[in-house]
Amino acid sequence: MTIPPPVSAVPASDEPPPHEKDLAFLQALRNVGLLPDLAGEELRRSLREARALGKREGSTQFRMDVLDAHYTANGDESIAQSRRQVDRYFVHHESEIVTASTLLDRLSALAPEIGPIALERIGAGADSTLVLRAGDDFVALLDDFEESMDTGDIDIRDLDAGGAPSAMVTVRGLVRGVNVLLGRRDVRERLVPLRSDVMREIYVALPLTEAIDLARAGWLEEENAEDVMDLGGW
Repeated sequence: MTIPPPVSAVPASDEPPPHEKDLAFLQALRNVGLLPDLAGEELRRSLREARALGKREGSTQFRMDVLDAHYTANGDESIAQSRRQVDRYFVHHESEIVTASTLLDRLSALAPEIGPIALERIGAGADSTLVLRAGDDFVALLDDFEESMDTGDIDIRDLDAGGAPSAMVTVRGLVRGVNVLLGRRDVRERLVPLRSDVMREIYVALPLTEAIDLARAGWLEEENAEDVMDLGGW
């Protein structure tokens, strides 16, 4: 892999340089092939937007604000969509009120190799199983089925007609299922979670070696190779 040029440590003569830890984070992502546009004026703009939000530089929150500024592209949706597609960037805000179907639509847009993905229930009652279906492929979500709401859970009550008890599934569970489907399509890159603040879950797509490199450097939520491989379905 060709290593991209380093992120400039001095964005502009009239602006302070990035915090050392923020700079290390951005460079680590560029070293594994992410953020190809985040340099020069785009870096300066993203830093300005993040600084305007007032988070402490060098913190996880600030770094997530920089990413948010970059991937929203100052409101230019065509550029924003291109950047999200290239890195398969997926973010879920804890304050969002969404259903699992909504999230699956967003995930499938980042994984066109899979095609449309549906969340379905096979069976009834205590013997039922939640699955992701893409064409003829099914992936069970047994470990991520919950009968009560918790932080990070997504409502799937739209699956339960006729007043049946509602259920929840985690964003992480949906991502793991999508990763398994990517593997069945022989896609090397899988979605892995960047170390984020408590209000956001952020995923990007990487091959296994690059994902493990980020985990070992402390930039992923996963802390060891085994956890990275489990979530990525490798």
